[in-house]
Amino acid sequence: MAFIDVAARGSASEPFQLAGRNPILHTPGVQETHDRLFEYAGGHLGFYGFLRVANFRIAKRLMIGLMDLPDRLWRDAYEDGAHPSEEADEAIQEAGTEIGLDDL
Repeated sequence: MAFIDVAARGSASEPFQLAGRNPILHTPGVQETHDRLFEYAGGHLGFYGFLRVANFRIAKRLMIGLMDLPDRLWRDAYEDGAHPSEEADEAIQEAGTEIGLDDL
């Protein structure tokens, strides 16, 4: 499956960005889910943007967010250079397998 390329992975102080899209910044208090992801990322802007992309894909498919799925090594995936949408798809498959729905 083709995903939008990652233009910038970001860093602790630089935001994550997909090609052709605006950098993913955090604005406190705008959306509770984003605040939770920012807290989970420990304030690391690059990792936060990675989580936002993964969370969007999961929410679009399952109507629940990344934080509602079983624990996963999201930070390791970010550090390894994985694409957040690919990681989201894997998380969806793993969650489906855990509850006996192999066709998610």
